[in-house]
Amino acid sequence: MKMRAFLLILIMVGGAYAMIQSFHDYKAKAMTELLDSHSTPFTSLIFTKPAPDGVTSVSWNVSNETEIADLLDFLQDYHVRKLRPEEIGKDDRFDQFVISLKDENDNLISVVVNKNLIIQNGHNYYEIVDGPLDVDWLVKFFVDNQL
Repeated sequence: MKMRAFLLILIMVGGAYAMIQSFHDYKAKAMTELLDSHSTPFTSLIFTKPAPDGVTSVSWNVSNETEIADLLDFLQDYHVRKLRPEEIGKDDRFDQFVISLKDENDNLISVVVNKNLIIQNGHNYYEIVDGPLDVDWLVKFFVDNQL
């Protein structure tokens, strides 16, 4: 009988821990926490410009460390909240500007500008909770870095 009670308590503690972890995963946190989760520094920026239907998108890469630092400084003022699976749209094609940060291990964080959406490694979706993003700053950033 004591063994059953012990197992029941263990299951309840484990369930409570899982619920608390789940709650913490989906609450708002600073963008820096998301960016700091990468063990290696970002080495390139990838800009993707939307294209009309039937035409492939235009992309270009920037490896300038100063530009990467400028984008990271801009993003650090925002907070994000992880989206639950039912909150994520089924279509991953975005016809907006996308800025992606890539590190040495090919980990990728993409910022979908008009949707205030952050995508980490293609499967973790976050929304910017204190957005919208400063579009004027982003347009200038695009223009300054366009090849």
